[in-house]
Amino acid sequence: MGFFDDFPRFYHTSQTSPFPDRLNARHRAIIEENASRFPGKHVLDIASHDGRWTFAALKAGATHVIGIEPRQELIDNARVTFREYGIEEGTHELWTSGIMEAIDGVRVHTVLCLGFFYHTRHHIDLLDKIERTGATFVIIDTEISPGSEEISLAKDNGDARQVFDNPYSMQIIRDEVGDQQMAYSDSATRNGYTLVMRPSRAAIHGLARHFGFRVTEFDWPAYFTKNPKHAASMTDYRDGWRSTFYLERI
Repeated sequence: MGFFDDFPRFYHTSQTSPFPDRLNARHRAIIEENASRFPGKHVLDIASHDGRWTFAALKAGATHVIGIEPRQELIDNARVTFREYGIEEGTHELWTSGIMEAIDGVRVHTVLCLGFFYHTRHHIDLLDKIERTGATFVIIDTEISPGSEEISLAKDNGDARQVFDNPYSMQIIRDEVGDQQMAYSDSATRNGYTLVMRPSRAAIHGLARHFGFRVTEFDWPAYFTKNPKHAASMTDYRDGWRSTFYLERI
């Protein structure tokens, strides 16, 4: 039995990977692994979707959670679910809004950025805004682009800014905005698609360091060694092109 098995409505309130093994494994990496980061804390849930992680943070002891989600139907689903499971009014706010527009002025202890970091092209501005919330702990769960983790500098000409095999890369991808699992429509949308950028692992580390965070990762390979059956619904994590990053204020 996992966390979401006690709250099975979440297996039906979204089209986005509502598989029990997957949701419960992610709860292990996102919530249980960071149990001390929620009790008594104010939390921001970026792209809160159907409220699954806002709910989980509250159940983990968070005092107050703000969930931001642009799709009204998902906010509506979250509100119905919260009422069904007895979540008290006043413990949370669910905002129907674009992400970047809503973060300004928010002050929290912990930030959840789960399944969004590869559905934006504004990574630098997003981390700037996250840093300004005052958060001391950030969880980013994201797809990552494959690529070299080695840096080769052009030493002959002495230009340290000329980098070959640069690991700090972003892949440009088109997301279908009508798909609930993809990015929301924005100013770059053309013919039903917008442009997003999927970061490399090194890019996440580099961006985090710039904004004053140290980075560690959940050990997904070790998890699948202990829970091999869960890999069937988690090939992205199993094969290394998605991971869960912990950013802690230095």
